[in-house]
Amino acid sequence: MRPLRLFTPGPLNTSERVRQAAGRDLGSRSPVATALSAQLRRAVAGIAGCDEQWCAVPLQGSGTFAVEAMLCSLIGPQESVLVLENGVYSQRIASICALHAIPHRVLSFDAMQGFDLAVVEAALQAHPEITHIAAVHFETALGVLNDISGLTALAQRYRREVLVDAISTFGVLPLDVTSPSLIAVALSSNKGLHGLPGLAFVLTRSAVLSRNMPARTLSLDLKAQVEALEQDGQWRFTPPLQIMLALQQAIVEFHEQGGRAARYEVYQQRMEHLLQGMAALGFTPVIDAAHRAPLIVTLAPQSAVRCDISQLNDYLFDRQLVIYPTKHSNPNSFRVGVMGELSLADIDDLLAAFSTFITGAPSLQTPAFQGNAL
Repeated sequence: MRPLRLFTPGPLNTSERVRQAAGRDLGSRSPVATALSAQLRRAVAGIAGCDEQWCAVPLQGSGTFAVEAMLCSLIGPQESVLVLENGVYSQRIASICALHAIPHRVLSFDAMQGFDLAVVEAALQAHPEITHIAAVHFETALGVLNDISGLTALAQRYRREVLVDAISTFGVLPLDVTSPSLIAVALSSNKGLHGLPGLAFVLTRSAVLSRNMPARTLSLDLKAQVEALEQDGQWRFTPPLQIMLALQQAIVEFHEQGGRAARYEVYQQRMEHLLQGMAALGFTPVIDAAHRAPLIVTLAPQSAVRCDISQLNDYLFDRQLVIYPTKHSNPNSFRVGVMGELSLADIDDLLAAFSTFITGAPSLQTPAFQGNAL
């Protein structure tokens, strides 16, 4: 069976070398495992551009585990967080706060746009009890980019602290960790870093982590995890060693390919190629270009295009091509991602499949591409 090609927000296609790296058994208390943990912590902090004031805390689980750990570990019982909600993943932040009784307010925005900083500023003025702001860098439910740089600048003026879910953007989109108001960033191994799922990190300032805060959870306590790692290099609970080995290799390839800026450029090339081809077939983005990023895009057919999304998913899957549906008001809209180990040839195959699905005719010609085909 041919391997699936995943045009999704994650998990993503990984390289053969990354998959091979995971095929090795390793004892969690061996010197090799201890060194691996330390190396990955340094590598992730380095990719982010963190200095010695920051600490990279690894966790078992998906990116949501990191978000929950970040909220539970870094917001004190007498503090309050403003959740900027404009999609599924910021709604999840609010759900985590509610579940753990973390004092919070939710500021809701249009799910098809980034949040409005003027509205955020008004909320900070109206609610001086707010100490923190939590936001998602990129909402993959529809593909909406939020202005984190503007948010951290605003928070700095009002002396608030910012926690960011950068799970879909880390390693691809820029994030300025030098902003004094930014105190924590949640990320995952299986998005822009092209590793396997099952490993997450929280980047946080060491001074914040050292604050005297009561633990809200056992396994997601960042302070306890760091104390264990710094004491003897060991995780408190069984680490996902095979996933860690895969990430180690993925980071090697990340740097071989030129790092964050180069990965962004490749994603941008793929997205432009995808959108040109889909436009020729009669599909348009539902999110305005000002709120998009070259990671994942929600598309919908023009009125003259026949496209039943339920049939489309099965049709593509039979051809080892995977896209994701979406919760947009148009029931025939869908999401297509360009992240992970994909090529422009893969995108051409997807375009050809779309063409035959909607017309039954041979695929339209897409512009030839010269250069790096990653």
